[in-house]
Amino acid sequence: MDSSAAVEIEIARTMWESKCQVNESEFPGVRSIAKLLATIEDTKDNWLVYEVGSSPLSKHLFDVKGEFHKGERIYGVQHKSFYASLLHNKQALRDLIRFMAEVLDVLSYYSVVHADIKPDNILVDFDGHRIKNLKLIDFGSAFSYENPGNITASTPEYLAPEVLNYLENRGANTNHGNGTNSAKLCQMQEPWSYDVWSLGVILLELLTGIPIWMSLKCRTVT
Repeated sequence: MDSSAAVEIEIARTMWESKCQVNESEFPGVRSIAKLLATIEDTKDNWLVYEVGSSPLSKHLFDVKGEFHKGERIYGVQHKSFYASLLHNKQALRDLIRFMAEVLDVLSYYSVVHADIKPDNILVDFDGHRIKNLKLIDFGSAFSYENPGNITASTPEYLAPEVLNYLENRGANTNHGNGTNSAKLCQMQEPWSYDVWSLGVILLELLTGIPIWMSLKCRTVT
């Protein structure tokens, strides 16, 4: 079985099949985590069946198109209606932050780090006025604070600098034990802080109006 699929299955079992399953009234964020419904294995692939979500936050925010001009990559960014709503509707922005904060509360309870929070992994059900629902997906890069040895690069643009520094130097530190070094990294933070940085990067995108990974040479279209 693919290692990322195995991680997702293990996380799902921890949250929904274990005896320490949380109460939704106490941890409402569990409703904003996509639930794994079934797993199907065949001779070639492993299929993970999740509950139906909506469109990724990235699709709600921007339409990005790139083209080359005089040897340089120029991006055009067109803001979507959801982005405009966040600018003028503070409640919608509060709801987005609240949903994500509630999710991080649940993950922290289980000492789980998602490790790949980005707009593509946040499904948002937006009706034109408010966020009706939100689902966090893709736990293939997740890890437990109790066993952090499988920390990966996932999406570098959304990773905290201390994590990037650890990953950059991990090869040089192999002889000293990867498990020891990753444990030291986790000792520098709380379980939720790893993902909070990623959420902060997303909020920075909302503030600036462009995806954080883009070149400085870009133009926005409203």
